[in-house]
Amino acid sequence: MNVSNGGLIAQLRGDLYVCDLGGYGGTRVLSRYGALVGEVSAVMWFAASDGNGLYCSNQRDYDYLTYISAGGLLENWPDVRRDGDDVAYGPNQLFATAGRGLLTGVRRQKRACANLVMREGRVLFIDEEDGFIYEYDPKRDKCSPVLKERVSSFILVYKTIFFASESGLGSFGFHDGRKKKLADCFPVCLNYSNGYLLFADKRRDLALCRYDIGHGVLTATDGIKTQSIITAGDYIFASNLADGGSIVRAGLLAGEAIRFCGESADKLHIVGQHLYFLNQNDKNAWYRLPIAGGRPVPVFST
Repeated sequence: MNVSNGGLIAQLRGDLYVCDLGGYGGTRVLSRYGALVGEVSAVMWFAASDGNGLYCSNQRDYDYLTYISAGGLLENWPDVRRDGDDVAYGPNQLFATAGRGLLTGVRRQKRACANLVMREGRVLFIDEEDGFIYEYDPKRDKCSPVLKERVSSFILVYKTIFFASESGLGSFGFHDGRKKKLADCFPVCLNYSNGYLLFADKRRDLALCRYDIGHGVLTATDGIKTQSIITAGDYIFASNLADGGSIVRAGLLAGEAIRFCGESADKLHIVGQHLYFLNQNDKNAWYRLPIAGGRPVPVFST
């Protein structure tokens, strides 16, 4: 779940949107062949796709909830008009000229937000001011509270929110409205795969942990300390702080972890069959390699 690592890379209609953390210059758009085809001025964090565009927290605009439309400006949104080949922008518009036309990020709510997750056409997010989980309905352009508890992160699994807070690991069910405490821990980088929650636990010195949802059992992994975890099928990938940030791969249920990549990595993301990461040995440049294994290469040629 890329949102747990910042949601800095997202795929939309075959293109790859990558937040350029190197210079905070904005968000780059790459074609499926890796060519740079556009840029967006929004500094995109926690990207969540609705199929037509990306919702994100825009660091260039006070972390406000922003929408990046695929392939250009949305004609029917307010404060926008076209004058021949020129475009006039209202106060809420952020833009950049791109090789694929004009890409734009439009402020949707004046709320600093994080941890964006799509749910049935609406956007779940954490309000950075009060720490509560809210749901934004784009059709009504309104936000409503979902969980009034200060949380640091959450993921959505079917109709259940699993969340992390100082009080522990908890859950909230949309189907029954019930909140439960599941375990005494402080999860970082929550992920889910095949009935298990995966995370690093601040109370266990960032040890990689597995929580069996069906049986309510929490186990910690010796020798792996991490702040960045991502899953692909039955595999767990993590940057191992106990080994200089190198990437390790472990089985979901059992099996010894292997050293998958020796680069010092952070912000692990998976898109398609590739693992992306920030290479701390190369000024936090984005690199990628196949999840089946291989040699890491830079995402940007320049």
